[in-house]
Amino acid sequence: MLFTQRSHDARGYGTSPRERAVSFVAALLICAMVFIVIVQMGGVTKFGEPGGDSLIAIDLGTEPDKGEKDSPEPEKAQEQADSADVPVEVTPVLPPPVPIPGKVQWPEGFIELSRQDYAASDIRKMKRAEGGGQAGAGGGSAGAEGKGDGPGGVRLHNAQWYREPTDAEIAPYMPNNRPPGAWAVIACRTIEKYHVEDCQEMGESPVGSGLARALRQASWQFLVRPPRVNGKAQVGEWVRIRFDFTRTKVEGAG
Repeated sequence: MLFTQRSHDARGYGTSPRERAVSFVAALLICAMVFIVIVQMGGVTKFGEPGGDSLIAIDLGTEPDKGEKDSPEPEKAQEQADSADVPVEVTPVLPPPVPIPGKVQWPEGFIELSRQDYAASDIRKMKRAEGGGQAGAGGGSAGAEGKGDGPGGVRLHNAQWYREPTDAEIAPYMPNNRPPGAWAVIACRTIEKYHVEDCQEMGESPVGSGLARALRQASWQFLVRPPRVNGKAQVGEWVRIRFDFTRTKVEGAG
């Protein structure tokens, strides 16, 4: 009797195949209903429909490095640095000249002298040469060596003739009625071939006789040795030429 009761209890706890099939179908229906509800609510989007998700391809190999993209090329950076180091030269703007009322416009080539320069060039204020030995109209002599008493303060050397001028060379320039004891002094600059140029009147006696002017006009014929310093001829130095006229020469040249 006891064995029969236990066998009946074991069959009561088991499920039959029919019951299992019914349970499986019910579970499928429930899952289908849940899926339909989710689709209706928009929780699932079909692939490929508008508004759906799409695939995006990203090529990470060809994208330049951000650090390299932001940094300039070395050559351009160097050129910018060099251009920044070069100082910019600014040309100063000069103010326009202020016109001076009453200013004299001198012609081209005119030399403007101050009062001091004009006074220094006045030959009437220069020292007269001291008297020396007498000579004829064709002879010349000079006093002691000069020191800054020439034109413009130049030093004058005593003249030494390379060839004395003749009476015929200077007579056409000499004025008539020259008094006895008359003399004249000129200063000349020596040049090549013993000639002289730039002669200037230094003094004469009597004053106003025109003897110094006559010597200056005839000086283009004078042949004078250039002064020598330490045995070397100093071409371009200034020399003093003095003429003393005697009574005999005056009468002969008159």
